[in-house]
Amino acid sequence: MRQLAWILPLLAIGCNPVQIPKRTMPAITPPESYASTGGVQRPPTEWWTAFGDEMLDRHVDLALESNLDLRQAWSRLAQAAATARIAGAPILPEINLTSTAARSRGDAGGITYTSSWVVGFGLGWEVDLWRRIANRAEAAVLAAAASRQDVEHTALMLSGTVTDTWFTIREQAELIEVIEAQIELSDKLLQIVEYRYTNGLANALQVYQQRQQLEGVEAQMPGVRSAFETSLNALAVLQGAPPEDSAQFLVSASLPVLPPLPSIGSPADLVEARPDLRAARDRLAGADREVAAAVADMLPTISLSIGYDFNSNSFADPFTSGVSSIGGSLLQPLFDNDRRGAEVARRRAIVQERLDAFSQAFLTALREVEDALVRERNQIDLLEEIAQQLVLSERQLEAARTSYGDGVAEYLDVISAVQTQQSLQRQQVSAHKQLLVYRASLYRSLGGSWMSDLTAPRQVEAASGDKRIDSSLEKNS
Repeated sequence: MRQLAWILPLLAIGCNPVQIPKRTMPAITPPESYASTGGVQRPPTEWWTAFGDEMLDRHVDLALESNLDLRQAWSRLAQAAATARIAGAPILPEINLTSTAARSRGDAGGITYTSSWVVGFGLGWEVDLWRRIANRAEAAVLAAAASRQDVEHTALMLSGTVTDTWFTIREQAELIEVIEAQIELSDKLLQIVEYRYTNGLANALQVYQQRQQLEGVEAQMPGVRSAFETSLNALAVLQGAPPEDSAQFLVSASLPVLPPLPSIGSPADLVEARPDLRAARDRLAGADREVAAAVADMLPTISLSIGYDFNSNSFADPFTSGVSSIGGSLLQPLFDNDRRGAEVARRRAIVQERLDAFSQAFLTALREVEDALVRERNQIDLLEEIAQQLVLSERQLEAARTSYGDGVAEYLDVISAVQTQQSLQRQQVSAHKQLLVYRASLYRSLGGSWMSDLTAPRQVEAASGDKRIDSSLEKNS
C-alpha cells in the first residue's frame, strides 16, 4: 500500500497524445488601426453614464438586477460550472462505502440459522495516462468560462437595449411636446383665417385648407403616443416587471447632448474587451482539448481497484475479520469499426468550425465599430443640414405670411411653409435621438470591463447550491 501511494501521483500526471495549440487571436491578421478615427477621451467604465442622464443610469442598473434573460444566462453558467465539476471528478479516485447483511437457514443435523454482516470500502480509479479525463475536464472548464462570457455579453447587450429604449421614450416625449406646440400654432392660424373669412377677407377654400393642415398635425399624435407607451412597456419588461408598472416612470421631454467622441484603441484590443470574442476563443480552446481527449480514447486505459471488507456474524459483535483486494485492468481498443477515429475527425472539424466562428465574430466586431463611427459622422452632418433648413423654413414662412397679407400670394403658400417647418422640427428630434443611438452602439461595440464585476443573483445561487458561482468556476480551473 505504501508503494502504491507513491505510484498513484506519478501515474496521474499523464501526457498529452497531441500538441494543444495556444490560440489568442483569430485566424486573420487584424489591421493596425481603424479606417475611421475616434477621439482622445477614454469612455467611462460604465459607458451609459457618459450621457449624464441619472434616470438612464437607474434604469440600466435595475435591468441588470432583474432582467429575466440575464438571469437565464446566469442559470446556464451555473449548469456549465456544475458540468465542469462533473467532468473533473474522475481525475481523483472514487471511494464508496458498501454494506450487506444476510441470514441463511441450514437443515443438516437440525435447523440452524447463520447471519453474516459485511461492511466494506472500495476505491476505483482510472489512471489518466494520456490526459483523456484531464483534457475533457479542462474543456468543460473552458465551456463554463465561455458561459461566463455569455453572461457578460448578455449584460452588455442588455445595457444597450435599455439605453436605446430610453432614448426612444425621451424622443417620443419630446415629440409630444413639439406636436402640441404645432397644434397650438395651427389652431391660431385657423382662428385667424376664420376671422378673415367672417370679415370677407378670406374665402371658404382657405378655411378648409387650414383645417386640413391642423388635422394633419393632430394625426401625428396617435402614432407618437403609441410609440411612447409601448416603449415604456418594453422598458418595464426589460427590468423584469409587468407593463402595468410602466406608468411610474418619470420622463424628461428632452434628449441629452452628445458626449465627446471617445478613443477607440486598436482593433486587436477588441479580443479582450468584447465578451463575445472571449467566449468564442474559450470555446475554440475547449475544442482543441476535446481533440486530445478523443485521440487519448484510442490508447490503452489502466484502471485500479482497492477494496477491504469487514465481516461479522452479528451486527452487535465486532467486525473482527476482513478481506482485502487489489486489482487492475488494462484495456486496449483493437477494433471498433473506426468509431474512435471518426470521433477524432469530428472533433477536428469542430475545431476548424470554431476557429472560423472566432474569426467571423472578430470581423463582425470590427465592422460594428467602423459602422458606428461612419453613421455617427453622417448623422452629425444630417443634423447640421436640418438646422440650416429650419432657418430657411422660418424665413420662408415669414415671407409667405407677408405676401399673403399683401394679397400677392395664395394662402396655400403659407400652409406649405408651415408644413415644411413643422416636419423639419419633428425630423430634428428624431435625428438627434438616432445620433445618440449610434453613439451608444459605438460604446457597446467597444466592449469594456464593467461586466466582470457582475455577480449572480441570489435566486440563481440558491438554485445551484453555490454561494458564488464564479468562485466555483475558479476552483474547477
